[in-house]
Amino acid sequence: MNVAASPRPGSVTRRYSNSQTPRIPPSPRVGSKPPTSPLPPYQTPAGATSRRLLNGRVRYHHFLLLLVIYGAYRFIASRPEIPIPSSMSFCPSSTSHRHVPTVILQAEPSSTKDSNRTYWVGGNKPAKFLPLAYPPRDLRLAQSIVGDGAKVVHRKGKGNLHSHEPEEGKQVCEIHRVPASAPPALPKKWSHNKVMFGMSTTADRVLYNLPVWSHWLPSHDHPLDPTTPITKDLPLVLILTPPPNPTEKARRMEALDEAQVLGMFVEMRDLESDRFETRYFALAQEMWAEAEIREREQGVRTEWFIFSDDDTFFPDFNSLVRMLSQYDPDKPHIIGALSESTHQVEQWGHLAYGGAGIYVSRAMLEKMNAPGMWETCLTNFGSSFGGDAMVTNCAALATDKTVQEVLTLDETLHQLDIRGDGTGWFQSGFLITSLHHWGSWFTLFPPWHESGSGDLRTGVTLVGKAAKAIGGDNWGRRYIFEDGKVTVNIGYSVTVELKALTEAELEKSEHTWWEFETFHPIREGLLESVDKRTYYITGVRVLGDGVVRLEHKNREGERVDIVWDGRGEKKGGWGRKPKESPKVVKREDKALEGK
Repeated sequence: MNVAASPRPGSVTRRYSNSQTPRIPPSPRVGSKPPTSPLPPYQTPAGATSRRLLNGRVRYHHFLLLLVIYGAYRFIASRPEIPIPSSMSFCPSSTSHRHVPTVILQAEPSSTKDSNRTYWVGGNKPAKFLPLAYPPRDLRLAQSIVGDGAKVVHRKGKGNLHSHEPEEGKQVCEIHRVPASAPPALPKKWSHNKVMFGMSTTADRVLYNLPVWSHWLPSHDHPLDPTTPITKDLPLVLILTPPPNPTEKARRMEALDEAQVLGMFVEMRDLESDRFETRYFALAQEMWAEAEIREREQGVRTEWFIFSDDDTFFPDFNSLVRMLSQYDPDKPHIIGALSESTHQVEQWGHLAYGGAGIYVSRAMLEKMNAPGMWETCLTNFGSSFGGDAMVTNCAALATDKTVQEVLTLDETLHQLDIRGDGTGWFQSGFLITSLHHWGSWFTLFPPWHESGSGDLRTGVTLVGKAAKAIGGDNWGRRYIFEDGKVTVNIGYSVTVELKALTEAELEKSEHTWWEFETFHPIREGLLESVDKRTYYITGVRVLGDGVVRLEHKNREGERVDIVWDGRGEKKGGWGRKPKESPKVVKREDKALEGK
């Protein structure tokens, strides 16, 4: 028996014959309410029509979208592959009117930061650098070009140098492949707010050094607003100053405003103290208290506390991070360096010298702030000369060790207690994570150099710019050409020697400074323009991703450029193959691996 489904309460059942169509109700009169359909809108004939129209439009739009995607794919697939510029594409065109002697160094990232600090290009078959000007005894690289572009000579008098006839330029760069290190990379879980810097100085010195700090100190690329919590992503620089007078208060406000404009997180507090050393040592308490506040209020956990001077400089901040990442902050560590000066160490002893930076782990600073420990350290070591001595001795006391046992020395940190002309030290191939005294004890460049006098901040910032461009681990590496005749200190200088240097001589620093002997062996200094001619760096130009032009000038204003191609060997990246092999070269008498 067929049982018809009973209609729902309140519903109307309509039946139509095959020949009968539903009657369309008359249009409602003006002002009357429209009739209420007993069916949901999507079940009415009008609703079904609207639904079909909507579905059709959606399908049409989907079809158009797929058509656009397919067309974009065909367009991209049909485009010719853009070749990666070769090294030679960065070589400037030379004419007899204009010629900049240029050497291209293709950096093969095959070395650790410590290896190949001095590398003989060509090994037993010394590589040529660039032609010298005439006469050769002037030790100047040729600044003019004649002939087919393969020969570079120095022209006397005016000659073609002042001719205005059009001349086709030629690329005459030499290419050499050299070992290098890849730029230091930040650890995956690293955050800049894991470090805190502490200094004891004055508002005037802060204001003077802020432009230099802006080179190495992580900051935001826009001014800070002190009312927002954006500073929790940045490292804090906590500065203790003597109680200021009205003039110093104004200078402090000016310094803080300038720091905010530069996007740096800087706080300054006054602290009454009988000695500078005591105020410096008080940073141990102040930084720990501030770290606890940041962790409690912002969730920022400080792992490393860095005691530094206001003229401590980090050429490449990533190198500092890499050094700290080698240690566990939850274990007690204090890392530092002795002075390079034998006299200073004999006088002040074995301790972490503050100008190079003192790097204290969270676990160590917590021990130094155990109940009564800071006060005990102040009683025992409060009369020490130097707050750095107080910090070092307190760390030893807190861990029940001797200073020699507790202090970890890192040879890339440099106190630099030398005076006068520091060029010989910087041409020694040292690896530098930090340096000190750049604006007071010594000069980075000779007085005739455009950054060697006047505002010394220009010179140290230039060094930092070069280090960032080529990687801090590469700055200062030495590449030796022509069997010791030409030395390239990458990122710093190019030197042409009257007498080729031997390996034994290159193991020593040229003694250009006038006070304090160093632990590192030294050799006699040479006279500029007589025994040697040096081209010091004057400019750093980024030409492309991983490609940098380092510009140098000598005393006469003549120029030589190094194009540093740090992209590594890739398809089409380096172009034609140079004469040298990128492998570590061993000379017959001695291998230079590891120097």
